[in-house]
Amino acid sequence: MSVVQAVKGYKGAQKKKTDKNLAGIVFRHLVCMALGALFSLAGLNKDFSPFGAAFAASVTGSFTLSAALGAVVGYFIVFDSVTALRYMASILALCVIMGALKPFPKARGNVFTPPAVVLTCLLVTGLAIAFSAGEGITGFVLCFAESIIGAVASFSFSKCRSVLSLKGGLSMLTSKEATSLIISGMLLLLAVSSIEIGGIRPANIIAQIAILVCAFYGREAGGAIVGICGGITMSLGSSDIFLLAFYSLGGLLAGVFSPLGRIASFLSFAFSGFAITAIAYSASDIPAAAAETLASGFLFILLTFKFNRQLEGLLLPTVTSPVIESVKSGIVSKLKNASQISAEICSSLTDVNDVLEKTDKYNFSHVVCKTREQVCGSCGLYDVCWGESREQTQKNFNTLLELKQNGVYLEYKTIPQQLASACIRSENVAGNFNRLYGEYKLNETNRARMREIYNMATEQFVNVSSLLDSLCDAIKENVRFDMDIAARARAAATACGLQPTEACCYMNTLEKMTLELKIKIPYDKADLNALNEQLATVTGRSLELPENENHSSYARLVYREKAEYRIVSAGVQFNAGGEKYSGDSFTTFTDGNGYFYAVICDGMGTGTKAALSSNLAVSLLEKLIKAGFGIKASVDTVNTSLISKSGEECSVTLDLTVFDLFTGRVEFYKSGAADTVVKRSGKLFDVGFCSLPLGIIGNCEMGSGQGMLNSGDVVMMRSDGVRDEDVGFLKRQLKSFDGGNVRNFTTELCESIRRYQPEKKDDMTVLTLAVTKNE
Repeated sequence: MSVVQAVKGYKGAQKKKTDKNLAGIVFRHLVCMALGALFSLAGLNKDFSPFGAAFAASVTGSFTLSAALGAVVGYFIVFDSVTALRYMASILALCVIMGALKPFPKARGNVFTPPAVVLTCLLVTGLAIAFSAGEGITGFVLCFAESIIGAVASFSFSKCRSVLSLKGGLSMLTSKEATSLIISGMLLLLAVSSIEIGGIRPANIIAQIAILVCAFYGREAGGAIVGICGGITMSLGSSDIFLLAFYSLGGLLAGVFSPLGRIASFLSFAFSGFAITAIAYSASDIPAAAAETLASGFLFILLTFKFNRQLEGLLLPTVTSPVIESVKSGIVSKLKNASQISAEICSSLTDVNDVLEKTDKYNFSHVVCKTREQVCGSCGLYDVCWGESREQTQKNFNTLLELKQNGVYLEYKTIPQQLASACIRSENVAGNFNRLYGEYKLNETNRARMREIYNMATEQFVNVSSLLDSLCDAIKENVRFDMDIAARARAAATACGLQPTEACCYMNTLEKMTLELKIKIPYDKADLNALNEQLATVTGRSLELPENENHSSYARLVYREKAEYRIVSAGVQFNAGGEKYSGDSFTTFTDGNGYFYAVICDGMGTGTKAALSSNLAVSLLEKLIKAGFGIKASVDTVNTSLISKSGEECSVTLDLTVFDLFTGRVEFYKSGAADTVVKRSGKLFDVGFCSLPLGIIGNCEMGSGQGMLNSGDVVMMRSDGVRDEDVGFLKRQLKSFDGGNVRNFTTELCESIRRYQPEKKDDMTVLTLAVTKNE
């Protein structure tokens, strides 16, 4: 593939990226419109519904109009025309007010601004309707109450919007933020609370599941808060005040009995519900209420068994040592300062380079002017040559410049005869041209070298800043420390005859555990084997064998949770005809955090030079990723290293596949690389992106995509030594591959492809990755 084709493909990929971003914006507008319509359907006692207007006010930016349009549509569906017009007037007024506040970002972004605007608009329009209809004091009180409820709902929606941008689950939220999130969810249920199936309301089942889950993980506080919020909204929506008593009391009791297990928590909730139902409901309503409670209990037990770890990570409070957090914050602060300094140095180098570019340059005109000044200026024929015969003299000097550009050394024999016969100082002119042109070429060489040095230094400081930022992001990732398991692991080590000095247990963002123990040396291997068995019981998880780092006085043992999957890989290479080294390089490795990496780099051309370039890219990328740097920052550093490696072109294609061994998620990154063939559930898919190879331009963007794989799926990566006409055969062989010996399959496949290639002018590499369950 030529550079022109690569650039065209790169521009096409950029257009696709722009279209994708546009589609995302359209999707968010549609979501805001749908939510506006749903919230407007959530009417209290089938009478009034301020929630659509409240949601429209809480949405920021251009999405306000989409939410407002959805709310207006919902109001016209639910209410009569007069009431719907009144709400439409309220929404129009609040849109105008929020738009007028746009030049004042502090006022517009204040959390109390949307509630105040909603309160004003609903109150003014409601009072206008009440006065025109001649309603009594009750109508005015209801109007005021509706405005207050709308303001509170708008405040909750605004808090909920900011909450959704937080990382770390509900355990990171304050009580006010959690309450706002719960109220917003219950109002969505209120919109569909009137839907019945055989007398059973699905909204009631969902509300009861939410109460039971929060009570089980959040104990009394979680059950009471969610129970009260759910009871208020659902009871007002159905005019059934007894739901408030049921959900409030049931949530509290479910939280009290949650330490005894799921069954005890549900039974306490159910018995309180049955007692209230027997008192408040008629005999005909009891079967439906009982069915709702039993259904919610069954689903609650099912969900907490299947997704227990995920729900724990979302709802349980994070246990983190203040000392650890303080150290972490200090490291992040230092890295950020270093990143900022690197960026400032980069900016300074750019400014210096710009100033040098603007300075007076030593060019061709200097050679002519200086010769005219130094040689011709003191000549008696100056007025004749640069006066009467100026054009001819200038033409002669231009001829001398052309000769110098062609590498001619000027002397009496090589200068034009016309100049030699007309100029009495022709030898002096020739000598001056030789000297001044030499100075010019030397100056240009130095300036080019300086520009190259400044550009390389600038790129390196940009990469240093990017690498430091990626380390900050990795350190700031939400990590939950489990002090209880760490204490139990330390006790288990002591019981096994070891002498532990430190123990640390933490969960990553996927709730996967890493346990670190520091024990004194010497120790008995038998005790260590016993410890491995004890830790599996203490943690309740399957652990890999420990990574052992022996130091002078202690050993550091690192236990990682066993991954769900493992990758069986095999790579085969064939050199181009007559070449001793392959221009392709590949590697596979893991980073210690549950990710498997496979890389193929194809150096441009063949032979030693291509091999050096591809090996540099592969080894540097592996070291950076293992050191904890992000993929983008690592690839940018490799790209800059290739550009600054030498004055000649030094480019490689990059094909990177990243597999999450815990979840099965796979990511593909390509820079000018050939398509990857994926066999998923027996079907074949091509994965390819238009992008430029590394080492051509700075800030080279990779093509990327992602998907999910399972046991039995296969990924086949290749260099462009596998020709387009060979891909059909490769796919047929991969289609028939039944999961046998991966090494033999890849070797036989490559030998068959190579055998039928008439001209073996390019290096060929095939890397096969087979996904299997980790036993």
